[in-house]
Amino acid sequence: MKKSGLFAALLAMLGLQMQSCEYGCPYTTFKTNGTVQDENGNNIKDAKVSVKIDIITDKLDPAERHPDTIKCGKQTVFTNRKGHYETTHKDIDDVDFKKVNYEVITDKDGYEPDTIRKEVNKSEIRFKDGDTWETIASHKINIVLKKNK
Repeated sequence: MKKSGLFAALLAMLGLQMQSCEYGCPYTTFKTNGTVQDENGNNIKDAKVSVKIDIITDKLDPAERHPDTIKCGKQTVFTNRKGHYETTHKDIDDVDFKKVNYEVITDKDGYEPDTIRKEVNKSEIRFKDGDTWETIASHKINIVLKKNK
């Protein structure tokens, strides 16, 4: 048996795999938070906030025509009594990225619905370490709703 095969067999017996992340791979959790207020600066409780993010990576798509995009789906939450919200998109494979596209849809009875589309460069996102393999990337988006007329 060659040395590389012996090494791979030894690692397999120890429960380690050479091309697997079973025991931990770096990942990023994207958090979006902010406050929902009315035009007078009053916090709005129980507003429905849906956040969708798309991560634009540094690598090109398979056809190598434009940057690859990781679509992270939509998270929906309701604001607390202070008008604060926070969404979490978890366990996104750790990739180099250029920017994040946000779509924030807010709805509350008595107010006009609002949609914010925002493109944010990597330099505008706050990073901190989370658990062992986790990096937390957070960005704040505050929302102002207009009362229905």
